[in-house]
Amino acid sequence: MMGNELKSGKNPEPPNGTDSTALIRLQEVSFSYEKSPVLRDIALDIQRGEFVGVIGPNGAGKSTLLKLMGGILQTGRGQCSFKGHNLGSYKRKELARSISWLPQENSMVFPFRVLEVILMGRHPYLSALTFEGAEDFRIARRAMDLTDTSDFADRFYNEISGGEKQRVMIAAALTQESEMMLLDEPTVSLDIKYQIEILNILQRLNSDAGLTLALALHDLHLASKYCSRLVLLDQGKIVKDGPPHLVLQKAILEKVYGIEIRIVSDPDDGSLMVFPGGPCKIRT
Repeated sequence: MMGNELKSGKNPEPPNGTDSTALIRLQEVSFSYEKSPVLRDIALDIQRGEFVGVIGPNGAGKSTLLKLMGGILQTGRGQCSFKGHNLGSYKRKELARSISWLPQENSMVFPFRVLEVILMGRHPYLSALTFEGAEDFRIARRAMDLTDTSDFADRFYNEISGGEKQRVMIAAALTQESEMMLLDEPTVSLDIKYQIEILNILQRLNSDAGLTLALALHDLHLASKYCSRLVLLDQGKIVKDGPPHLVLQKAILEKVYGIEIRIVSDPDDGSLMVFPGGPCKIRT
């Protein structure tokens, strides 16, 4: 949760008699697009305050898993719950106050200014045909301070850089005052400076404000460096789930990615750097 810094709305509680310590719980969840299975028998708990990285090859099911946790997709089989309550039982506004979602692409058709985009995160708290009030602007300003976006609040969203856009979308998600944020490849197409910038912001939100985070990442070193827990997917199944040093193992990664792997520990922080270890033999 965002504590006293941003949190002011109330989130739905589990029904009486429900005992669930997990913030998000997936039980035997499977999902298919048309007749093509994407996820198979996923069982996963995410606790409050965790920083979880979802990793795996392209097509492993990372984006689909995050969308199921955010209630954007409905499970084909199994159950996905939030705070002990089935996700499907939440009204859209209730869910938006509890879980914020950042997709890979955030294009804007209309020329909105940055502050306007950030204030869109307050929509779950506004009634129809009502405008943002002083409290909404206060929350938005605080979110901008946390994401270092105040300096370009009056610029048009489509005129700022990719890294700045990602910071703006994180700020918009923060104005939702959610307990959990789901991010699909938040560093995709960004240079290393902006990747580190975005992940540093997320790390601060997790450690200082207690925000629960789950994000898909391709860069295994950054996943090891920032995430306290990794969930490795392959062909729609969880291959390994645990701390980075237990997930990023040579034999496991070589089997999943189909290439020889070399792993080196960073002497500064102990994070793991993963490199191709020889000729890249594509898995068949």
